[in-house]
Amino acid sequence: YVGEISPKKLRGFANSTSSFFWTFGKAMGQITGQRELLGGQSLWPMLMASCGFPALIQLVTLPFLPESPPYLLMQKGDHEGFKKAIRQLWGEGHHQAEIDDIMKEKATMKNTKILSVLELVKEPAFRWQLYMIVILTGTIQLCGINAV
Repeated sequence: YVGEISPKKLRGFANSTSSFFWTFGKAMGQITGQRELLGGQSLWPMLMASCGFPALIQLVTLPFLPESPPYLLMQKGDHEGFKKAIRQLWGEGHHQAEIDDIMKEKATMKNTKILSVLELVKEPAFRWQLYMIVILTGTIQLCGINAV
């Protein structure tokens, strides 16, 4: 969501920071799960409940956030909602360049055919990319990082 609603000049930064926070969350889980902190048998309920705090914050704040402007324009075709979301997220400035980019993306998406999973697997042009994704995902799952 953050990567999609951010202005184009900040989109790469917003998308790359999510990896940092995933890693930070895993590290914090490892640290707080130590026996000396919250890893003891009597503190396990508190450790497990700590996962609910970010979810609760998200549940409370999400209704106040607007929908993603690209989603409103490209999926729903809601031009007024799109403009309102842009103003709410980015302020009242001049955002015509970003709006033009989203409109170009919408026009490009109109001309592309959406493939089913079976068509994607059968398509020779995507075969090497699929091989790489399967190999990388498999090695990540089998390397033991989740156990660490």
